[in-house]
Amino acid sequence: MKRALVLAAVLAPALARAGGGDPSGRVVFARGTSLWLTDGRGKDPAVEVAALPGPASDVRVIRTDARGATLLVQVGAGWWWAAMPAPGAQTTLAPLACDGGPARLSSTGDCVVCGDARGKTLLIRLADGKAFTRDLPGATVALTDHAGTRELVWSADGAVRAAPVTDRTQVRVVVPEAPSRGLSIAPDGSRGVGVYLAPPAGQPRATEPRDQLFGFALDGVAARRRLIRDGVVLDWSWDSRWLLIQDGGKACIARAVGGEYKCWKGYTAVALAPDGAWALVLGPRDGASAGPDEPSPGQGGEGADDGGGELDDAAVPLPTGPLSLFRAKLAGAFTERPALLEKIVDGPAAWLPPAP
Repeated sequence: MKRALVLAAVLAPALARAGGGDPSGRVVFARGTSLWLTDGRGKDPAVEVAALPGPASDVRVIRTDARGATLLVQVGAGWWWAAMPAPGAQTTLAPLACDGGPARLSSTGDCVVCGDARGKTLLIRLADGKAFTRDLPGATVALTDHAGTRELVWSADGAVRAAPVTDRTQVRVVVPEAPSRGLSIAPDGSRGVGVYLAPPAGQPRATEPRDQLFGFALDGVAARRRLIRDGVVLDWSWDSRWLLIQDGGKACIARAVGGEYKCWKGYTAVALAPDGAWALVLGPRDGASAGPDEPSPGQGGEGADDGGGELDDAAVPLPTGPLSLFRAKLAGAFTERPALLEKIVDGPAAWLPPAP
């Protein structure tokens, strides 16, 4: 306990700089047969913004771009998109020709990258629906804005490569040894995370190499730093500094460089604020399984190992049963219990910046 308190005190300034005070922005969530909008404090009455093509319980993912101008929604195995409507108005979701795997928005919300039925990569320009095919493995491709250039980053033939969208001949190796799974790339193309087989850190009970989550720079060298051992990365903050992670039965926010993190036991992570200061998490409506407030055991350094459960990184299953949506706060020396945002929800959510 003494070590946890000292560690929390040392790391508190770094976490406080990530954001504090009242949350700003907007939250879109799934309930009934629609998407609904509320504010980041959960004070305004929720208003309907779009009808879903199926029940909200079939919604797997809701994402938005850095400006909050575009919504990207996975319902079952299909992907849909819509422009975010003006206040008080509604929008209509349109289907995308993506084949059930991951889909990602560009930072400006004008383009989606995903896989097609053949496993290739599709770049879909949302303004006119025009699709461009790339002979790249769609399941691993990320779309980044790196040093003022829009690039594709992908894993193939044992390495991670990058190339400008407009010049496929300028391919460079950014990670000589690709992770075995779980590759996730920062929006600015500066860093990535993924799972590698490596000896355990410290003095664990087991000594055999095992799968562990690492972070690395996309610099052609890719020196690795351990992150949450069994964590599954769900999303990046748009400033490329923070990660949304599910570690077994805990929802976590982790710094991409440095190792600090906070976790909330008994919750499932679904969205991250653009600056990483807040997370949206799902929990039981009666709150029965949420753990008590305590010194943050999740504020750790490189290679922290707290025995979290292993998860398949293909997908983190959403909880079932009556659900509520909660807001989890990164800042502060201690882990605060997530605050109730919406009592009745049927699916995930997305955090949008304030309306322009």
